[in-house]
Amino acid sequence: MTKREKIAIAATGVYMGIMVVGMYVMKHVYHIDYGKPEMVTVLVYFMPFSAGSALLFYHRFFRGMAFNRIKLNPWIIWYMGVATVAVVLQVFLGKFVGGNMNLVWTIVVCTLMVGIGEEMLFRGIIFNAFKETRGVYPAVLLSATIFGFLHVTNLLGGAQIGSTLMQMVSAGVSGIVEAWIFYKTNNVLPTILYHWMWDGLLLIGMVVPVQQVTWILTAKT
Repeated sequence: MTKREKIAIAATGVYMGIMVVGMYVMKHVYHIDYGKPEMVTVLVYFMPFSAGSALLFYHRFFRGMAFNRIKLNPWIIWYMGVATVAVVLQVFLGKFVGGNMNLVWTIVVCTLMVGIGEEMLFRGIIFNAFKETRGVYPAVLLSATIFGFLHVTNLLGGAQIGSTLMQMVSAGVSGIVEAWIFYKTNNVLPTILYHWMWDGLLLIGMVVPVQQVTWILTAKT
């Protein structure tokens, strides 16, 4: 294992450690189960540390590897186009008046930090670390596998074993797509935006449901 690969694993350990604490506090101190939109009211205080740790590791050891000139391709244009349509539908069809807007804005902020932290870690750091010596395809699979495994921390948040295993598999598949998008675009910004949009829409849809957006998210997963 190369030095950068070891650093990538260390960065993952730090990130997961922070999430373990956040999930435990959410479930056992505030008694909020994973999967409820209210979970962001607790996790939003931990995300600056987890996202910050990924950014620090990137800046120290991987700087210059995730923010190159974006290479557009039909796949990423289609993905971002669908995401944009979903956001527009949510904004214009969602009945936000009289709703819990504090929760909605907390979801927006928290999921943005999740997108930044996880994309910087799994694409900007882990994918790049393994691509250097193992090639693109092993790097895609390894980064996606580790990304899927991250979601085992949901158990500490009160998630059931079955649903956690399903999310680990789903996240692993999404990780393959996002790693490939990162590789093809040469920049982590599209995957950050994509990650943020879908996580945010998923949780906002629990507070302000829009059927058309639900169809899009279901088709995506």
